[in-house]
Amino acid sequence: MQFISSQKSEYHQCHIFMAEDLSILLLPTLFSKAVSRTGVVWKRVTRDGEHKFATTTYLEEEISNVTLTILHNKLEHFFNWLVQYSQLNTQVSIDRHHNIPEELLNYYINTVIIEEQGAGEHTVEHYLMALRDYYNYLAMTGFTNAKDIRVKPRLKSVMKRNTKRRTSVKYLTPELRSILYRNTDSLRDELLLRGGGELGLRSKENQGLLIEDFMVGNKKHPGFKSLFLEMAQHPEQMEFRYYLQGQYTKAPRNTGGGESRTLYIHRSLLERYKEYCDNERPESAENTLLLNASYNDYGTPISKNAASRAFTRTKKKVFELQRSGALPGHLQMLEDDHTGHVLRHSFGTDKFYDACKENQVKIDSVTATSAVYLLVAKLMGHNAKDGKAPETTKTYIRSCHIKEAFLSGVLYD
Repeated sequence: MQFISSQKSEYHQCHIFMAEDLSILLLPTLFSKAVSRTGVVWKRVTRDGEHKFATTTYLEEEISNVTLTILHNKLEHFFNWLVQYSQLNTQVSIDRHHNIPEELLNYYINTVIIEEQGAGEHTVEHYLMALRDYYNYLAMTGFTNAKDIRVKPRLKSVMKRNTKRRTSVKYLTPELRSILYRNTDSLRDELLLRGGGELGLRSKENQGLLIEDFMVGNKKHPGFKSLFLEMAQHPEQMEFRYYLQGQYTKAPRNTGGGESRTLYIHRSLLERYKEYCDNERPESAENTLLLNASYNDYGTPISKNAASRAFTRTKKKVFELQRSGALPGHLQMLEDDHTGHVLRHSFGTDKFYDACKENQVKIDSVTATSAVYLLVAKLMGHNAKDGKAPETTKTYIRSCHIKEAFLSGVLYD
């Protein structure tokens, strides 16, 4: 749940931090105004003065717009955690956050961010920077005393292991996925991304979406033209099935093909496919649903890397929105090393998580032979009997915990 949010105000030229009841958090808003107006933050420097008395000064340091966005996002995450923490500890509140002891700030960095959320060096540095710069500003302006915020020596090795274990979170929230879809260059590119995020398609598997009906053995399967007709004839139907042939899926080495599987397409997504066919799809005799529209290869089937390239193009646009502060600060941020495959993994994580809840199974107790994993393996086209099944299961378990962190409002990034 999101308790605290920040919105960019063009009029005030800063971010305004607000609580659920729309009341303004004055101190972080003043900090945002000061930093946005001057383009600097204040670093605390302590020196030995006369008679060995230490003196503290605050030196200006210029920051970029990217750094400013990071400051806003990390502070917002911290404030939301603090609201949740205050529900269990009445001595702490968001209204008195400027005077909370530095022990609690260090608990947040060391226990919550490093140990519980498994953040690596790069992410921890962002959280440290945000808290230090904010509390330096508060101390410099007389709202609090100086805070010493640091990583405990014993956790530096843990932080390094976290960095080696992962470079980016292998899960995108539905909100971030929606932002990606809305910022594609075309309806075709939107469908390439949604194929990963809503159907679990690998990039090359988009080539297996066919217009006309087709035969597999002695059985006839509907193509998208038939699915459009089925949708028109059954306005109450919300889900439609499409058979993805093994020749289009990922195949193990030295084999003739991959695992065939059924795709379950929600009506709203099928409507977008139909809109593409009616308005954007080039006229062509090709049976592939999604086609190229550029001058040199107009009307030809997409390549196996089309979805990956669409993700890369869209990622650049979303990065610019993040840097400019145009996106709400409480949302998950896209990271440099996110690739298009994270959409498929996010789909699988959602299905894994939902299956655990529906079957009342604890996430950490799922094994490669349990019904939950076998169900997800079937939806994803995994071979549940291969040697990678246990490692794949562990990956989904970790991603489910990340999903839970997002759902709880303590954002994991």
